[in-house]
Amino acid sequence: MDYGHIVEQIARCHEYAQAQAASAVNVALTIRNWLAGAHIVEYEQHGEDRAKYGTRLLPTLAKDLKRKGYKGLSLSNLKSYRQFALAYPSLEKGQAVPGFLAATKIPPSNLLGPLLGDARDTATALSSSILFPSLASRTSDALPWQNGAYYDSLLRCLSWSHFVELLRIDSPLKRAFYEIESLKSRWGSRELRRQMDSMLFERIGLSKDKDAVLALANQGLLVQTPATIVRDPYILEFMGLSPQSSYSESDLEQALLNHLQRFLHELGRDFCFVERQHRITVGGRHHYLDLLFYHRGLRCLIALELKLGSFKHEHAGQMNFYLNYLREEVARSDENPPVGIILCAERDVQEVHFATAGMDQQLFVSRYLVELPSEKQLRDWLRQEQEQLGSLRNAKSVRAGDAASP
Repeated sequence: MDYGHIVEQIARCHEYAQAQAASAVNVALTIRNWLAGAHIVEYEQHGEDRAKYGTRLLPTLAKDLKRKGYKGLSLSNLKSYRQFALAYPSLEKGQAVPGFLAATKIPPSNLLGPLLGDARDTATALSSSILFPSLASRTSDALPWQNGAYYDSLLRCLSWSHFVELLRIDSPLKRAFYEIESLKSRWGSRELRRQMDSMLFERIGLSKDKDAVLALANQGLLVQTPATIVRDPYILEFMGLSPQSSYSESDLEQALLNHLQRFLHELGRDFCFVERQHRITVGGRHHYLDLLFYHRGLRCLIALELKLGSFKHEHAGQMNFYLNYLREEVARSDENPPVGIILCAERDVQEVHFATAGMDQQLFVSRYLVELPSEKQLRDWLRQEQEQLGSLRNAKSVRAGDAASP
């Protein structure tokens, strides 16, 4: 063994130990935050002298803890910890919270000292299945599959910064969606914030597909079908392009490749980049598909075409041509049929409907934005899209009913 090898091995051990230590510290701090919030909620409901403090409880608590020299327990933080406990009342179901209490050898009612009442016997306290009765009464909001193992996974894999972002969400189902995506896609807290600000939940099929929503609500499964992985619109603000600037389709393509990692985040989990300008040769003529991806979950090729302006019906014909070729000449026998995504600046719902109706392909038309709109703009846009789709479906049903009438 040479000296360089020793240096490398020791450095690797050091880096691993640091990572493990940082992870352990993060878990401990997150549990501390939840327990602080849980004690506050419990005290507000069952504290012997709670009336004495009333609305001054949190300011007084923050002041006293600061005087004792404790950091991270400011008034604003205590408010967040209380909100954390209320949003995650079932967090004590797993092993992490009771394990933390057992390690501290301090019973739950005395974790924050005499401010929260007299200490009970540690063994008796930890043997109880309900450590905080006031929170236990709120656990009906939990989804049926959110068990102790799930909450322990959240504590192990998500930082307090993740939870701060998740606390912005009121709907338990919507929050669960972002929790699962954060776990599976390994999002950092900044990427989680970006996906939430871009209203990912509303932009994908889960928010419109009733079966997918039921699967998430009842089983904790994120159903993956071509319809549920395609987003609309795609938010490409990371490219740094201005809506008013002049750029070509090749410029747009190059900007996406320059920020491929960010683009893959926006496309979604399990997308793998295959090739740019994939050549398709038919009848001695060459055609070039803008971007080719592979989706591990769907086990199929994903063809993506970029269009600067509005969608035109001939774009659907071009993509149909590409998909037929990929299916017959490129896709392997054990793979599913390829999926096509046409990414354009604007589209009309009816034109898309009549351009793609009857095609034996999974072909989707989505829009892209080069800057992140306001939440109100995005909500209005999505609502208009849903209304247009609803009108189109209603009109189709009326025509079908008229045709069936004698």
